[in-house]
Amino acid sequence: MLRHLILAAAIAAAPAAAFAGDLTPEAAREVTDQIIAGMDTYIDPAVAARVQASLRAHREDYAGLGSREAFAAAVSKDLYAASHDGHLKVSLKTLEATRAAALTPEQEELADQRAAYGLSTVRRLPGNIGYLKLSYLENGEAGARLVDTALGLLRHTDALIIDLRENRGGGGRADEEIIGHLAGKPIPMARITWRNPDGTTTVDQREAARPAGGPLYPDRPVFVLVSHKTFSAAEELVYDLKASGRAVIVGETTGGGANPANRPVPLGYGLRVFIPNGHVEHPLTHANWEGAGIAPDVPVSVDQALVEAYGRALKAARPLVATPASEKERAAAIADPRAALIADQSL
Repeated sequence: MLRHLILAAAIAAAPAAAFAGDLTPEAAREVTDQIIAGMDTYIDPAVAARVQASLRAHREDYAGLGSREAFAAAVSKDLYAASHDGHLKVSLKTLEATRAAALTPEQEELADQRAAYGLSTVRRLPGNIGYLKLSYLENGEAGARLVDTALGLLRHTDALIIDLRENRGGGGRADEEIIGHLAGKPIPMARITWRNPDGTTTVDQREAARPAGGPLYPDRPVFVLVSHKTFSAAEELVYDLKASGRAVIVGETTGGGANPANRPVPLGYGLRVFIPNGHVEHPLTHANWEGAGIAPDVPVSVDQALVEAYGRALKAARPLVATPASEKERAAAIADPRAALIADQSL
C-alpha cells in the first residue's frame, strides 16, 4: 500500500523545528548500517555495491546531521547519486523518534481511510465526460472496491479521463481493477522478476482483474493525464494502457520509476527505506520506463492537460442518446472546453 506517502505528506507539514535533535549520532550510524545491509537485496548487485560504498564513505557525515529529516534528505540524495534510481530513498514514517517508533496496523489503515484510498475526485463533466482523479493506487481489496464504485458512477458517460498527474504510485489491486474494466479482452500487464534474499529470482506475471459483472468501460474513449510527478505503479498503469493502444496519454513525460519492491527493509527511529528488488519488463515491448519515463501521445504542459484531454474526449465521444438539453450542453462544451470546465467547478 502507499500509506508511507500519506504519512510522509503529513510529516512534511510539521514545523522543521519539531525534528531538530531527534536523531543522535549513534542512531544515525545504526540506521546507515541497516540501509547498507538492506542493499544486499537490491535488484542490481553492481549498483548495490556502489551505493554501499557511498554510504560507508558518508557514514560519519550522516552522524552529525542531528535530525531525521536532514538524515533522510542527505541519504536519499546520495542514494540517487550512486544509483540513479528514483525509488531508492529514505523517508519518515512517524512523528515519534524513538528506536521502536512505528505505526500500528490500525493506524496505518486509518491513514488510508482518511485519504479515501487514493480517491481525489469522481465527477461527470459537462457533455457527459467522466473524470476520475487518483492520488495513489491502493494495493489491497479496498482499492478494487474503490475502482468498482468510481467506475460504476461513471459507467454511463461517453468518454473517460483518468487523472494521474499527481499520482506517485502504489499498485496492486487498484490498477489491476482499472485495467480489467477498460477492455473486454484482458490487457497485458508487466512481468516482474524479483530478486530473493538468497540470490535466486522469482517471476511474477501481473494480470488484469476480471470484474465479476464484466468490464464497465470496455470500448469507450479513454484519456489519461500525466506529469513528471506521475511515478512508479501509476506509470505501469500508463505504460500498460499505452502499449495496448487502449488510451490516449496527455501531458508531460512521467517520472521514470520502474523498479518495485515486494518486502520492507526494517529501520528504527520511525524511518523507512524503499529498496527495489524487482525488475519490470512488459510482454509487448520487452522494455520498461526506468529512468526515461513515458512520453505522452499528446505533449502539453501539466496545467493545460485537462483542457486538452477534455476537448478531445468531447469530440471522440459518441452519445447513445441525444436530447435538446444534452446537445446544448455538449455543443457549448465543444465550443469552449475551458469555459465549460471553469463553470462546472464554480461553487
